[in-house]
Amino acid sequence: MGFALSVHNYRGLRRVEWSPSGVCALVGPNGSGKTTLIDVLQLLQDASRSGFAKAISMHGGAYGLRHFKAERDEPVIFNLRVEDASWEVRPQLSLGPGGARLPRRERVTLGEEVHDAEEVEEEPEYAYSFIQAILQGADQIPASLQRLNDISSSYRHYHHYALAGLRREGSLLSGDLRLLDDGRNLFAVLMNWHSRRDHRDRWTFVVNALRDCYPELFSDFSFPIAANIVSCEVHTPNGHTLTPALLPDGFLVALIHLCAVASSTRGGVLAIDEPENALHPFSIRRLMDAFREWSDEHDVTVLLATHSPVILDTFKELPEKVFVMEPEQEVLPVPLDQLKKRSWLAHFSLGDLYEHLKYGAPAGADEA
Repeated sequence: MGFALSVHNYRGLRRVEWSPSGVCALVGPNGSGKTTLIDVLQLLQDASRSGFAKAISMHGGAYGLRHFKAERDEPVIFNLRVEDASWEVRPQLSLGPGGARLPRRERVTLGEEVHDAEEVEEEPEYAYSFIQAILQGADQIPASLQRLNDISSSYRHYHHYALAGLRREGSLLSGDLRLLDDGRNLFAVLMNWHSRRDHRDRWTFVVNALRDCYPELFSDFSFPIAANIVSCEVHTPNGHTLTPALLPDGFLVALIHLCAVASSTRGGVLAIDEPENALHPFSIRRLMDAFREWSDEHDVTVLLATHSPVILDTFKELPEKVFVMEPEQEVLPVPLDQLKKRSWLAHFSLGDLYEHLKYGAPAGADEA
């Protein structure tokens, strides 16, 4: 389905214009704003649910909200667009007798129709976002506005996986059908997918991809339950059974990645931060194949913030899907095929070019 995101003057992001779709890589030096960028959609989701004051406090607080190069009169702007629908928010920190407050201006646009909410205060009776107020008051919701809301409400940013907790404690028994952002409900989600016919495609996708990634380690799962805890047993092709404590980190990481992608709804968006961690290059390539398969079949956008040359090499024929947080560029991120000619890129490994600082290099670094 695709979407467009604009960000102005938010923390380390001076100006962002981004329209990703499918499986995309986001690269650039440390401190260039990759994680901040993929966290913006999570910020908007939290704001949609709980209001901007609470959302900002959940994402680092009000200190440093405005980019350090922005003048005091330059607004912080977030704008999310899908087709002819857009949601724009301009939060601003103000100081008053009661201390700091966070008013915001919001605008929802649908074609030529514009809805404004000027200087909305974060009051308990209006804790959610203006777009939610419009949706709740509408007799009939236009398709593009519904899709915009679906993206902002279903987005998930996966990072900091709870591997130690899964090994030690398993997952709490629940009816969850979607993976949490740290993966702590992994075993419950898998068990539920396996037992429900209407989610069997997710189960099949995960199991088949794991067999491709770990052909000598994985054959099937079982899910022992004790009290209200779900654990997991991995059955190997040679008849052995492995508990979570015996599983390699890479296996659990790959499993969480796959469940994260399979958790996405049709037309949804998710991000995985540094997906290469703990993984062998063979497994990385098999995972990328699986991500693209699910993305193509379910119209899902998968955003991968990465430094992995192996991941980048899988974009050899798709340099337009590699987005670069290139220092000194006025608008970020920049599609790789706009930074470098496709005819030139075709002669090289994209991973080697990145490793040798031909793009996405730290400011002031010498090319190798």
